[in-house]
Amino acid sequence: MKREKKNTHLLRTLVNKSFAIFPENYFLGTTHYRVLSGRIPKEFDGFRIVQISDLHGRSFGRENQRLLAAVGREHPDLIALTGDIVDRRVQDFGGAVRFVRTLCRTYHVCFVLGNHEQGLPGQCRIQFENEMRSAGVKILDNNSEEIRRGSTDICISGLRVPLRYYRAGVGAKPRPVLTKEKMEHFVGVKPEEYTVLLAHNPLCFEAYAAWGADLTLCGHIHGGMIRLPGGRGLLSPERTFFPKYSAGAYFIGEHEMIVSRGLAAGPRIGNVPELVELTLCAGGTMKKP
Repeated sequence: MKREKKNTHLLRTLVNKSFAIFPENYFLGTTHYRVLSGRIPKEFDGFRIVQISDLHGRSFGRENQRLLAAVGREHPDLIALTGDIVDRRVQDFGGAVRFVRTLCRTYHVCFVLGNHEQGLPGQCRIQFENEMRSAGVKILDNNSEEIRRGSTDICISGLRVPLRYYRAGVGAKPRPVLTKEKMEHFVGVKPEEYTVLLAHNPLCFEAYAAWGADLTLCGHIHGGMIRLPGGRGLLSPERTFFPKYSAGAYFIGEHEMIVSRGLAAGPRIGNVPELVELTLCAGGTMKKP
């Protein structure tokens, strides 16, 4: 027990020092997107989603008051938590749960597990999920829920991406490829309604598009840590350089994916921690960069 507390203290000390080395950690930005699609029902025109990703247990101000204020300014209809809200190396998740409980008092909140939540020790993960449900969160663990306005619905689906799809190739064994068929095995056949998929890992965008997700929300890459000229991220958490999807909007045909830079502290250059707000726009033509 003493060694665990010592290791936790050491980690927090290192994180705090990283704040000083990379001052962008002190800032908080909000990025706004307009999502246009002819598949969005007219009743959902103007529907606002706030995405929170990769918080890793940190706090913006006392009890996350700065982050709560930033969320409130966006007046969301839905909050999407796209994973790594806690950090598997620091198993004190009380602050994160209190933050989420405060959100749930005002907003409808959906959550999908990231690799850090999946990496929590068994009993610790069960406790965390139970506390999140008790706080009022809808955990989308390879399932979906419908949101209704008037007589029409949109679907919010959540994919728990198995950990084997995160790891870079070890030795001669490459990372497996996620396919449409495997997607259907994990989360079921894509619903007919306009569907927003929450999936922490953006590296499988081709599979999400093949499955049929209209809009996918991801995180995980932390913006590539260092943002290079031209908007490329330098490094992914898999320790691979120049990840294909690091931050921003990406398109495959009529399928769109938005990747949050996340909120975690760490080595950030040209990469301010980010809250994402999306407004659905019905009847429009998808706007590609």
